[in-house]
Amino acid sequence: MNTNLTLLFLSLLGRNQGVLAQEPVGGARVSQLEDRSQQQQCQTLDSKDCRNDDYFAQRTPYGDLIPEDEEDPMLQQMPTVDFKAYRRADISSMYQEPPGSRTEATPRYNGQAGKFVNMSPDNLDLTYDNGSGPPGSLIGHAGPFESTGTSTYPTHVFHYIKPDTKEVVCTMQVKKGSSIYYCDPFDADNEKADDPSAGVLSNPPRSLDELTDRERTLYDAAKFNREFAPLYREFTGGSEWFGNFPTESPRHKMWRADYFGQEHVITTPETQFKTLPPEDELYVPLSMKELVRNASAPVPFQEYREPGMMNVSIKAVSVAPRIFQIDNFLSEVEVDHIIELAKRKQLKRSMIGSGTDAQVSDVRTSKTTWLARQSSPIMDAIMRRAADTLRIDEALMRHRNPGEYPDMPNRHPITEELQIVHYGPGQEYTTHTDHGYPDTRPNAPSRSINLCIYLNEGMVGGETAFPRWRNAETSEAIKAVPKKGKAMIFYMKNPDGNLDDLSQHAAMPIIEGEKWFANLWTWDPFRE
Repeated sequence: MNTNLTLLFLSLLGRNQGVLAQEPVGGARVSQLEDRSQQQQCQTLDSKDCRNDDYFAQRTPYGDLIPEDEEDPMLQQMPTVDFKAYRRADISSMYQEPPGSRTEATPRYNGQAGKFVNMSPDNLDLTYDNGSGPPGSLIGHAGPFESTGTSTYPTHVFHYIKPDTKEVVCTMQVKKGSSIYYCDPFDADNEKADDPSAGVLSNPPRSLDELTDRERTLYDAAKFNREFAPLYREFTGGSEWFGNFPTESPRHKMWRADYFGQEHVITTPETQFKTLPPEDELYVPLSMKELVRNASAPVPFQEYREPGMMNVSIKAVSVAPRIFQIDNFLSEVEVDHIIELAKRKQLKRSMIGSGTDAQVSDVRTSKTTWLARQSSPIMDAIMRRAADTLRIDEALMRHRNPGEYPDMPNRHPITEELQIVHYGPGQEYTTHTDHGYPDTRPNAPSRSINLCIYLNEGMVGGETAFPRWRNAETSEAIKAVPKKGKAMIFYMKNPDGNLDDLSQHAAMPIIEGEKWFANLWTWDPFRE
């Protein structure tokens, strides 16, 4: 192990006095790694724009953060590493019963998440080998010391290859119970028989002397994460470490799901539309001035909406992953309006991945379009209602003026536009995760919350299935049955900031009829 990494690792084990200067809140903070200047931290974290460290280290509040006295009880300090990790609760507690009174069911689904770490300074492509040998089918791209991933099954074989020559750098075979795999072309001991996470190199190990200082820093960070992962897994009771140390707790509110049926109720002035406004007001996009509403200003279009306030009941249907159901989140008028807006746009074949990794795939056969918040006053009202439900300031869900949240790295909304998805007979989206995998930064932005909405009902099939949910009653997936206007919230991060691989889910195939569905993804801590 590199000397600097050894010192860092020893400091995190508490053997280097003075480094652990403060008690972490949720995940550890950037400043706890080493006593560096801000310039050195920016180099180490590979931050593209050298963000203000105060934003990360001091947890400048915005939105509605969970007060310290409401911290999740399963978020606990690791005994040997300066990090608060989210431990898996005893299954009995999910039924409000004494520990050990229930036995956890084993899921019938034998798939898992797969994260593949490129520990080289080269751009590599991850491919899936269906048995015909390399190069295989493209899964995604991974930049130097970055990762990509997919849902997978034991015995599946993947290769990291060079994009230009298609030369195989290493081969990784998925093994049951291991979700993270490392392609380390510098480690002579990488292929240890007792390490199921090690990729098999195609060539002799390279020398670390090839790396620049910056590359060596990133390699050492990846190496440390690899060594931290088994400590995290043991402490948490089986959770894989998908993050980059030190990952912070989510900045945005997470509703507690301590037991099945736990309920939270919020009140919002954004009541439902019961009739449509005139077309000359309904289909005119809102201006920035119209989107920025003073808190004391009256709710617009009141004559077309339900009077008073709206109560939103948020009920936990799963503890791990954290899933909530909201009945009647949208009115029929609002649902029909969303579908009408979607039909006015051209729906295109849905893609998997994002950015340069976006591609058409047989695993997702639906059609998609996107609706902006400013598309109509009804869309704006829905986004404001969603913000209240998630306990996030609505200003964070739109482009902001310069004076709004000046501590944020940019003025982009932390939510994506509302994605509208249409499934016809036979169409589906097989088991997947909605999040990607972080780049080299410890607190790299990623999708964190999905508030999704069912826009119709009555089809055969089309359920949303979570096959890996923890429970003591069945090995089958928990399934959300489509009902017009019903919403569901699920979290892709745990309270310690680590990605939750139990959030794997599938859109079950449509057997008869059609399905209209909406996704509203929120990013944490911000969206780039």
